[in-house]
Amino acid sequence: MKITNFIGRFVERHALVILFVVLLFSALAAWSASHINIVTTQDAFLSADSDAYRGYRAYEEAFGGDSMLILIPGNPLELATPEALQGFTELDQQLLADPRIRSVVSPLTLLSSAGAAGGLDLSDPDSLLQAALADESLRTQLERFFRNNHALVAVRLAGGLATDQQSAAASFVQDTVAASAFASDAIVAGTPGLIADITSAIFSGLARTGAIAVVLMVLILFIAFPARWRLLSLPLVLIGVLWTFGLAAAVHVPLTLVTLAGLPVLIGLGVDFAIQFHNRYEEEMRRGQGPAEALMRAISHIAPTVGVAVAVMILGFMTLLISAVPAVTDFGVLLAIGAAVLYAVSLFVLNAFLYRFDRRPRLAPADSPGGRGRRLLERDWLCLGRALPAVARWSRRHAVWVVAVAVILAAFGFAADRDLNVQTDIEKLIPTNTPGVVALNEARAVVGGTVELPFLIQAPDVTSPSFLDWLARFQADALASHPDIVRVDSLTTALRLQPGGAVPSAEAVASALDQLPAAIRDGLVSADKTQASVSFSMGEMEMSRMNVLIDSLLSEAAPPAGVTLAPAGNITLTARTVEAFTQNRGLMTWVGIAVVLLGLLLIYRNWRRAVIAVIPIALVTGWSSALMWVTGIDLSPLTAVLGALVIAIGTEFTVLLLSRYWEERGKGIPHDLAMEEAVTKVGRAIAASALTVAAGFGALIASSFPALHDFGIVIVIDVVFALIVTVTVVPALVRWLDRDKKVE
Repeated sequence: MKITNFIGRFVERHALVILFVVLLFSALAAWSASHINIVTTQDAFLSADSDAYRGYRAYEEAFGGDSMLILIPGNPLELATPEALQGFTELDQQLLADPRIRSVVSPLTLLSSAGAAGGLDLSDPDSLLQAALADESLRTQLERFFRNNHALVAVRLAGGLATDQQSAAASFVQDTVAASAFASDAIVAGTPGLIADITSAIFSGLARTGAIAVVLMVLILFIAFPARWRLLSLPLVLIGVLWTFGLAAAVHVPLTLVTLAGLPVLIGLGVDFAIQFHNRYEEEMRRGQGPAEALMRAISHIAPTVGVAVAVMILGFMTLLISAVPAVTDFGVLLAIGAAVLYAVSLFVLNAFLYRFDRRPRLAPADSPGGRGRRLLERDWLCLGRALPAVARWSRRHAVWVVAVAVILAAFGFAADRDLNVQTDIEKLIPTNTPGVVALNEARAVVGGTVELPFLIQAPDVTSPSFLDWLARFQADALASHPDIVRVDSLTTALRLQPGGAVPSAEAVASALDQLPAAIRDGLVSADKTQASVSFSMGEMEMSRMNVLIDSLLSEAAPPAGVTLAPAGNITLTARTVEAFTQNRGLMTWVGIAVVLLGLLLIYRNWRRAVIAVIPIALVTGWSSALMWVTGIDLSPLTAVLGALVIAIGTEFTVLLLSRYWEERGKGIPHDLAMEEAVTKVGRAIAASALTVAAGFGALIASSFPALHDFGIVIVIDVVFALIVTVTVVPALVRWLDRDKKVE
């Protein structure tokens, strides 16, 4: 109490100073936030120390990044014209002029090689085509660059590009093709293009979801929180969010696509905290207190209560550090920082504003001529002031049934959780009308497979006969064992080697490599002949199956001594990231429950209080799984953080109600009347808090991304579930665990 009295006196005496400091801190936070580290590299989603990431980086250093595929309608005869070859030439030159492009391989690459060997040039396309067809090796390669009456142009990006650089490079390729002679009919597809579309859509959608969250909260505050200055919390919360990102920059928490999603969540939490302080201040004013007295009493009573809720909330958020995904751990740290900052804003800034601009001696009685403002203040649009106490009374009277039903539903949910489908098909987690998805589907219709899974193979000499014999057998076995694989590109396919067949000598291999166009050769074998690339092509595949395929290929390879394989490419990172997102989902939920329970035990030093606060919210995690099973909503990588968020946020509601209950019990009121009094006085504020938090997450429902949309639906319902258990299960448990016991 001494601390809260000190804070109350400080706010009362230095309200103007606090408001001035807010302006100063906001300026500093804005400056700091402008320097926040924006991380768009792939290690934001997979640890740089992981085998998958190391293999990805090693492959990029040797052979470059992922490829974009350009499909141009026409058969070899139709495209072997001076006009078409000139178009290919200009397209190649424009693409290669950009340092983000490592290589361009097209039919022109092969025809030019044939022309150089035969002393021909582009002015004689018929002779070029005949020369290419006459060379068995070039003819095989040329056949691979024509599929279903389309010419294929493979554009490989440079290695080491960050996600935003890949996106920019993909956009450059698309713009270059759009300005070329093939603009009207060409198809441009590939993983970099899809990533560019996803990144662009997420960033553009962020402002929309944030605006929707603010609008929803304005409506909720008007309807569910009848108080003077009811919208005051919103601008103050936006200041708190600015401080959060400024502080995050100062402690080197990066800005990623995941941490950006914390914006509407932080807005909801900030309004939640502000409502609790504002509601208690208004309650004291309605009792006839002056602003100074109301301020002191409100802070002394509500600051410790919300402080406990924020403390356990921070503990819950920090359980996200268990995740193997760096972006998720950063998300947990950001939310923890935000919860602390937003609590401080409500404690100091909101109360300073209320006191400084509310210098009236007391509110007029409701039945006096000046009481109209109070009657308006107490208007209950949703009838929460009457409905919530009635629900609590009913739950207390039927405690056995209430708890039994809650536990049965949770048990069903925990059992059903094992049967929930995990949606790991990336293309089903994003809008189907995304240009990148549309282009991939069009490309699949032509070539059959557009997903490229590259492997980096390292050996003392990747051109040795023994190595080539093993590689040919490995590829043949992979094609035979995995129907999803439709094509393999490697040194052995370029040399047309068959498993079990005669293997050319090292000299013959060297000669054959010299005859290959440099753009093709450099994509298959390194200059020092110690590294080789093998790329498996396949159609659409869920990431869970992709992980199985990668593991199977690694286990089936059985490489000779001294030979190592490492999966690479963005598809490997994506598959391993999805696996990392989902692998600790249950662990994070149960650790979250344990950590919050332990935190409350340390704070309360009373096992009954801790159990009553945590058990109802633990039941909500089971209800959530039951809901998803019944409605058919799939788990997604985002739902990996669902349990930890629900535990962290939902426990606040139970803590707020129980703290007010124990306050009333401390006055000597019996447990049944104390609970009714607690629900009557803080139930509406808790409901308003729940609705504002739900609005923050609910803004995600407006997202065009199915993953975000479904995540928003589930977590909004979970927040509502947390409110329900707070006014039903908590009163029932209190009847059993605190019946006529003297409050400490």
